[in-house]
Amino acid sequence: MQEEEMFLKNLKEYEKNAKWFTAKYSEIAEKYEGKTIAVKDQKIVAVKATLDETLTEFETKKEDIGSIYITTIPEKVIAFIL
Repeated sequence: MQEEEMFLKNLKEYEKNAKWFTAKYSEIAEKYEGKTIAVKDQKIVAVKATLDETLTEFETKKEDIGSIYITTIPEKVIAFIL
């Protein structure tokens, strides 16, 4: 049962982090356009150029990423009308 409890705890924390990210998306997207970010405890804890760099950082720290919300902010697309 211990494993199931840990999974549920991580899932709840992940959901909190995802909701925080969604609520602050405009502000975050403007600042971190084109970057991969990680959110833990409703704070941005990593900003990297790629997902691989982000995951490597957490692997190096031997940190469990089960509750960390990780996403890439897309770059703005500029359209030209000719």
